[in-house]
Amino acid sequence: MHPPTAEVIASGINVVDFLARPPAGVVAGGKYETPEMEVQGGGPASTAACVTAVFGHATAFLARLGDDPISRLSRSQFAQAGILPDHLIMAPGERAGVSMIQIDRASGERTVFYNLHDYGWIRDEDIPLAAIKEARLVIVDGYDTTAALGMLRAAASISCPSIIDLEHGETGFVHECISLASDVLLPLHTARATTGQDTPEAALRALAEIGTGQMLVTDGDRGSWALTPDGILHQPAFETRVVDTNGCGDAFHGGYAVGLLRGWPLPLRMEFAAWVASRVATALGGRSGIPDRATLRNELHRFSPALQAAASSLP
Repeated sequence: MHPPTAEVIASGINVVDFLARPPAGVVAGGKYETPEMEVQGGGPASTAACVTAVFGHATAFLARLGDDPISRLSRSQFAQAGILPDHLIMAPGERAGVSMIQIDRASGERTVFYNLHDYGWIRDEDIPLAAIKEARLVIVDGYDTTAALGMLRAAASISCPSIIDLEHGETGFVHECISLASDVLLPLHTARATTGQDTPEAALRALAEIGTGQMLVTDGDRGSWALTPDGILHQPAFETRVVDTNGCGDAFHGGYAVGLLRGWPLPLRMEFAAWVASRVATALGGRSGIPDRATLRNELHRFSPALQAAASSLP
């Protein structure tokens, strides 16, 4: 029996997150017990890939990992999420990044401390050109520029759909990514920095002068906006009890990717993405709140009639 061919190939910064939500009243220098601690994989494209895997799409992630404890943790997290190991390259002496994340109890906002010592950056020869030709979607973020440009160029050369998540970057790199991707999903602060425009509507129109793909910007609990031939489409955020905002944007990309793979129209992709992001906000870390299909069935009533009909067919 042949192993499954990856429908989705993702790559970007790959980290292991150590997360804590301290109790109220913490004073520097003290020691405090908290039951709210997690260790889990993280990173924008890697978390988005976990969403597509959860909803039944064969998904692989491109990364260089050694055999140290952090790399083993990263591999186990990918396996737990259902990510295919096909493109996890054995690279002795290299490893995933490490981040320490403190979650504010009142707001759910996070403070991130990270370390990329001996990180396994992707090389040009690592780009899985043959596998991309068989894939249905490529997902990248902007933290590993070689991975992002190599995979986007390969996908564009064969008209394979691609999603880019950029939080920052050098101007030339950002513009090339936007010009290559079929679906450009940017946080509003990145869109503002790239275009010099303040509002979502103006930023989207300016982005459309850089690339020809679907342009979309997100802004947390204010929702998301997309440029369409008929004007600007706004998707409000779903109301939810916020525990931790870490990974919500990454999960939005994953939910959008599921809709893209399913051939849903843009409004349903955005609605489903907003729902996935809202579920992630209810748990500690970017992955522990990723909804499963049982959660989906229980929450179908929250969707528009059109999304109820589309999402009910998810396996």
